[in-house]
Amino acid sequence: MSRKTTAALVAALGINFAIAGGALLLANLNKPVEYNADESLANSYSDIKQVAGRSVDAGAGDLAVALKAAQQGGNTRVTFTCGKDMGPAGREEHEGTWDQIAGAVLYRPEGQTLVALEAVFDTRSLRTDAPGLTNTVTAKEKWFDIDNHPTATFTSDTIKPADAATPSHTHDLVGKFTLNGITKPLTIPAKLSFSGQSLTLDASFTILRSDYKVEKRESSVAGSLGSVVSKVDDEVKLTVRVNASPDPLAVLSELAQVVEAQQERLRIADVERKRLEGMVRRIELLEEATDRLANSGAVNKSVQVDEDAFPKKFTDAVPIIGGEAPFEMVLVPGDSNAGVGPFYMSQNEVRWKMLRNWMEGYGLSAEESSQLINDGFHPSVVFGEPSMIIQVSEAENPAMAMSLRTAQAYCKWVSEKTGRRYRLPTIQEWQHALKLGGGVPADIDEYAWHAGNSPKRENDDLQITSRAGSRKPNAIGLHDMLGGVAEWVTNTGEQRIVVGGSIFTPREELTADWRKIEDVEVWSASYPQFPKSRYWYSDFYVTGIRLVCEPASVVANPPKDDK
Repeated sequence: MSRKTTAALVAALGINFAIAGGALLLANLNKPVEYNADESLANSYSDIKQVAGRSVDAGAGDLAVALKAAQQGGNTRVTFTCGKDMGPAGREEHEGTWDQIAGAVLYRPEGQTLVALEAVFDTRSLRTDAPGLTNTVTAKEKWFDIDNHPTATFTSDTIKPADAATPSHTHDLVGKFTLNGITKPLTIPAKLSFSGQSLTLDASFTILRSDYKVEKRESSVAGSLGSVVSKVDDEVKLTVRVNASPDPLAVLSELAQVVEAQQERLRIADVERKRLEGMVRRIELLEEATDRLANSGAVNKSVQVDEDAFPKKFTDAVPIIGGEAPFEMVLVPGDSNAGVGPFYMSQNEVRWKMLRNWMEGYGLSAEESSQLINDGFHPSVVFGEPSMIIQVSEAENPAMAMSLRTAQAYCKWVSEKTGRRYRLPTIQEWQHALKLGGGVPADIDEYAWHAGNSPKRENDDLQITSRAGSRKPNAIGLHDMLGGVAEWVTNTGEQRIVVGGSIFTPREELTADWRKIEDVEVWSASYPQFPKSRYWYSDFYVTGIRLVCEPASVVANPPKDDK
């Protein structure tokens, strides 16, 4: 199909959609008002017999207009904003809405009077700006008692001019709000504007979650290590926009603005998608180039190669705010008898300085960050108060508490930023590097931070890490191969393991064979949020990264300062 044909088809579909949408709105909104024998409203279009559960003073010329969510092509948009305090990690803000709204508004255009209003929200249609959060509050933790109370309702009792009218507040809508089966009186300050037969209502107000028991109900996790890690605001701000009119074109105008904004969001999302696709393709091309060089014999793990052709070490760097964070890579000679080819290994474990800005998504919008998280290119932000334990603020200390998913995502990101292929070491490569470096030294205190010599916090004697590279290097120039943080390796079958021991490992247990198999439930037993992160551990938090770089990618894209 040609581009012209595609464009014509899209245009035709758009015209048909507009005609169908206009007909639908005309059918729904331009209905005559009908009354019961007691003069109460009979047809509010949400199948209620009265507005606000009472007879209303409706007369000739009054208009009744159905309420319908803007997301469904209607005239009403209700959004909410709430946040939570994440302790040292700062605040986290979220927005949400309801995609299904019913009810009716009765007003008198001639007298510019709002007579009555009833709005019904389908709580099952609640949606937030984060799919995981939506699932958490509606299904996982059931903040809303949807099974027993599937709707929430606001009904007006009286509508009166505001005592002190302002440009943003002309009337008070006094009524009742029912949520989770709990009914409370509620006064909504609103701005009413009339134009011909149309009414526009704007309101912004606050409710308290605690008033309606909007809270965690199941599977809640208490704060890590007995402390409160995050605190959700009790206050929730709601914003309401109603554009009621018997003329569908007036509503279509409002809808057109919503569609235009959505199209802009889609355009931005498409740009981000293309950027991500380009990032993935660059990494794929890098891997293909590495494989071609390896298969051509330039780097072959099964035969002896001329390692003199490779620089003995080089400095690479990753971008951070205000500059770069350099790191040293050391050539580890191969062993043809063991089937291990040469590779580059980072002199030190990855430091927080190298990882923190990437982790926190500096320079990215919330949408970009969410997309990168979903695509496996960077993790969620580390959990709250335990970050003091894992020492995020200590820039030169080894980064830790990360899952294998985080470690591999970081390698992808470093590859994309440097143009060289970075990955985690295999178990064979890690053991080979340890052996070449002299194995386990007799005077291990000089080479490793372990349970017997690592520093402790003053208040509770909990062991903490030290600056990466502060112990002696081994014979090939690698620091902290043992102790410090346990390092992720690959090529271990179905098991996921870390090796090398940590600051919690007793000195006598630091051996070439030390390893620990991942146990997600135990390692995240006290994780402070639900669902628990796939990227961070709260309990066995001494897990880190040592980078490996493929020599073929160094040949294909030589660093500037190779030595």
